[in-house]
Amino acid sequence: MAELNPSQVAASPDASAERPHPPGDYDLVVVGSGPGGLQASYWLSHLGIAHAHLSADPGPGGMFRRFPIFQRLLSWTRPYAPYERATRYYESYDWNSLLAEEPENRSLMPEIMDGISEFPSRPEMERNLTLFAQKTGRAVRYGTRWTATRRDGERFVLETTDGEYRARHVVFAIGAAEPWKPSTPGIEAVPHYADTGPAGEYAGKRVFLVGKMNSGFELAEGLLPWARQIVLCSPRDAKLSVVTRSLVGIRARYLQPYEDQVLKRLHEVAVAARQVPAEHQPKRLRDALASLVAADVVSTGTIYLDPLEDQAGTSV
Repeated sequence: MAELNPSQVAASPDASAERPHPPGDYDLVVVGSGPGGLQASYWLSHLGIAHAHLSADPGPGGMFRRFPIFQRLLSWTRPYAPYERATRYYESYDWNSLLAEEPENRSLMPEIMDGISEFPSRPEMERNLTLFAQKTGRAVRYGTRWTATRRDGERFVLETTDGEYRARHVVFAIGAAEPWKPSTPGIEAVPHYADTGPAGEYAGKRVFLVGKMNSGFELAEGLLPWARQIVLCSPRDAKLSVVTRSLVGIRARYLQPYEDQVLKRLHEVAVAARQVPAEHQPKRLRDALASLVAADVVSTGTIYLDPLEDQAGTSV
C-alpha cells in the first residue's frame, strides 16, 4: 500500500505561500481541520461559497493527530469489498475516506492502509486527511487558535491568536475534543484518557480505570499485555454494540478485556462502591470489591465534550 508522510504533504497547493485568510471580515469562517472541517470546506468551495478556514493545529487531522491512544480506529475501511472503490456503493465499506465529486479524490484511505487490519491506524487516518487536504486544495490557516466569541450586531467576532475575524456565518467543526471528568470527589487528581503514557510505563502495575465505554476498553486492551491487574469501574454495566445492534456500546474490536473478565482473568466492577450501600450491593459486586487491592495507577476513560468555549451567549 502507498505510504505518505504528513510532513511531506502541503495543506494548500503551495506550501511556501503566505498563510491564507488573515484576520479581517469574511462572509463565512470555518474553524477546525479534522474530518468535519475539511469536508465542510470542500463542499463550500464546490458550491462556490468563499470562506476563511482556521485551525489551531499545525496541519490537517484534528483529534486524529493524537487519538486514539492505542492507534486503531473504531471505524472500518475494507480495501477489498464487493464494490469498486470511488463508487457510491463502496462508501458503506469505507467509513474513513472523505467524500468528493471527483473520482480521484474519493476512497483515499484504502490506498494508504498497510493491510494489517480493516481498522485504520491513527497515523493512517492522519495521512488520509492530509492527502485529502492536498488533493482538493484546502487552504487552511494553521496555527491560529480560536480563543473567544462575541456578537457585534448581526456578525460574529472570533478572537484568535492571530487577531479578530468578523463573519456573518461560522462553522465550528471542532468535534468532541475537550476531556471531561465526572463529579466524583477526588477525580480532579486522576489523569484523563488524554494523559495516558506509553504502555511500558504500566508494566507490572495494577491499573484502575474509571469508565467502561470505548475509551476505557481501549485503554484496557492496550494495557493487557503490560499491567498486572486491570479493573474497570463505572455506575452501569458494560454494553456491547453486538448486543445493542448499534454503535451504542463497546465495539467488538475492544472485547478482549471483556472476554478476559468472563474467563475470570480480569475484574470488572459494575457499580461504583460509593454509590450503593454495602447492604444493597449484589453478591457479585461485594465479591469483586473484596478482591480488589490498592491500585498503582488510576485513569479515567471518560468522554469528551465539544470545546464550545464562551458561545452560550452568542446564539450559536
